[in-house]
Amino acid sequence: MQEYVDSVELIAPWFFPILAFGIGACIGSFLNVCIYRIPEGLSVVHPASRCGACGKPIPFYNNVPILAWVFLKGKAACCGAPFSVRYPAIEFLTGLLFLASWLLLPASIALIGMIWISILIAVTFIDLDHMIIPDRFSIGGLIAGVILSMVAPSL
Repeated sequence: MQEYVDSVELIAPWFFPILAFGIGACIGSFLNVCIYRIPEGLSVVHPASRCGACGKPIPFYNNVPILAWVFLKGKAACCGAPFSVRYPAIEFLTGLLFLASWLLLPASIALIGMIWISILIAVTFIDLDHMIIPDRFSIGGLIAGVILSMVAPSL
């Protein structure tokens, strides 16, 4: 894998950093869903994202991480209700941390770091809102940690 990464970095050194940030922002968007729905006991898969004010489904093109919030000026397209700046902030934070992970760590370790970053962001914001850490994160993180430490003993 490292040889492939090295060859792409020679041709387009900007590709993987931009990809890491973009994937991080998309994961951050999903983490926003997790942060809101998991403590409420709701599915993170179904139903699709809906406006918090009027309940109308949010079309995919209004759900693009960070950019949709900027283009819509922080308001819902369906009813004009304001959206919290926290949504793009979590997307941006996740993208920034994924980028840092990619730039500071070897590729295989960076991917593992991105998993931990995702878990820690979700846990942090759920804990800030509800003062709980759901078992799916603590137990799931424990299991993931054991498995990943066997896959990458250098951790």
